[in-house]
This record gives sequence, structure tokens and C-alpha cells, in this order.
Amino acid sequence: MNKRFSTILVAGGLIVAGVAGAIGFTQQASANQPTAPAVAHDHDVRRGPGGGNGGNGGNGGRGGNGGNGGGAGNARGASFRVACATDKVDAVDPIVMPGMTGMSHFHQFFGNLALDENTTAESLRAEPATSCRNPADSSGYWVPTLINDGNLVNPTGIEVTYRKSVSVPVVAHPAGLMLIAGSSKATEAQSTSIVSWSCTGSNAAGTAIPTVCRDRQRLVATIRFPECWDGVNVDSADHKSHVSYSANGTCAAGTVALPQIEMRISYPRQADVSTLSLASGSIYSMHADFFNGWDQRRFDRMVSRLN
Repeated sequence: MNKRFSTILVAGGLIVAGVAGAIGFTQQASANQPTAPAVAHDHDVRRGPGGGNGGNGGNGGRGGNGGNGGGAGNARGASFRVACATDKVDAVDPIVMPGMTGMSHFHQFFGNLALDENTTAESLRAEPATSCRNPADSSGYWVPTLINDGNLVNPTGIEVTYRKSVSVPVVAHPAGLMLIAGSSKATEAQSTSIVSWSCTGSNAAGTAIPTVCRDRQRLVATIRFPECWDGVNVDSADHKSHVSYSANGTCAAGTVALPQIEMRISYPRQADVSTLSLASGSIYSMHADFFNGWDQRRFDRMVSRLN
């Protein structure tokens, strides 16, 4: 199926304005129907190096039993993962442009199936249907659409890791927390600690721009979110000032440590990466958004098992 879109240039950046006729790009089909990437045991906690077993975690939603009692807790690196299938492509952004239809560049959405420009924290839980394998995760996840020489590249799925990246106990993201990682306005390389590209099955360090993967490998974009929260606000005027990144495993004084969210979006291998771009602009402008819609009680349990 072909999708055609009109584009306009605003202040030097590419903004996809809406569905129209003349200038378009077509949707690039993947070899198989997009599905969530294979992940065993979405909810199992992976222990960090040196971490003992934590106290009895109880039944973490559908995540199985918690750790055995009497241990020293988890060190940095403990994590759990959630896999989500692709959802829709739409020119909306409920964080940056709430209530505005067709004014955003196009995004690829994952997670909550009812997410649109009018989404609120309350609506995420009121309409919890999700493309994620864990039904407790009704959060919204989205990234700008990837384009190759005018062709829309369909991702094959997303894997979201919640990782304890600090040396102190972490708490779950509060209900309705909004996060953005990376810059939609970037015209040069961003830090690879925040945005990087790699290939599945490769141990090579991530790069600032996509690379040509081998046959049978997939192209992967990795985006890491800030994990230190001001403890008060679920959003801020610039959508970033209420959170910050840790330094050497430590959050700034007065902030609250959260699990770091790492999104890994898989795409079909691209034989020519020189013509790749994003709906937000150049290939350097990769970024991602998160809008917390978890079943908070289950989310709290799962995060507590990271400590």
C-alpha cells in the first residue's frame, strides 16, 4: 500500500504536514508483517553485575515471582524488557503539539493503540489497549518515521528496556510522565550515549549515523532517556527540564532516580544508507518520546525488583 504525503519546509527543517497528493513518499514493505521482536520473558529481571537477590518481590503483575529474600539487592545494570509491535504512522505529537492535528512531522507509534493528539494521562489508562506484549504497558512510545530516498521504512518492532543505571534504589516513573530523548532539530551527530545506530547481532559500538548491515541483520536505532526526575513535574515547558541524565551512575542532588528507558527500534536492512533521512529532518535528528501509561501498581512492582 502506498502512502503519499505533502511536505513543507519550516525554518529550514522538514515538517510533514499532512496527507495530500503531489509530492509523496511510498511505504517500504518489510519482508514479513511487522511484529514485536522476539524477547523471552518480557518481565524477568536481569541481574546487574554483582547484584544479589532482592527481597521477596511478590507477583509482579504477570512477571512471575520476585527474588529470594535476604540478599543485598541489585547493582547497576538490573533490567527488564517489553517488546511492542508497530502501530500507526500519524502526524501528531501529544507531548509537543497537544490538540493539534497534522501539524507535527510524521511519527511511528508503538504501545497504546488509542494515542492521538488529544491523549492525556487519564486517557492512556481509560483506553489501555496496547501493541506491547505486556498488557500492563499502555504507554505511548514514538519516533520520527525513517525515510529512504522517498520510501517510508517500516520498523519491524521495538524493544524497550527499563534498566537500573544508577547505584541507588530507583522508583517507577510517575503516572503521566512525559519524556523526550534526542533532538528533532539536530543537524550534526548527537552523543552516541543518547542516540546511536547499530546492526542486530553485532558487538560493535553504536555509531552516530546508520551503517550498512550484513545480510540477515536488521538496522537498529537506540535512544536512551534521562533517568533523574525533579520529583514534582510530569512535564516542563521545553519537555526536558524536569529530567536530566545521571553522571557516573549518580543523579544530581535533589532529583529522584528512575530506571533508564532504552528504546531499540529495528528496521529492515538498508542496502544504501546514504539516502536515509527522518521525517523530522536529517538522519541526525533521531529522537523519541515516552508518555507513561503503565498500570501503575504493576509497574511499581516490576521496578521494585530492580533494586
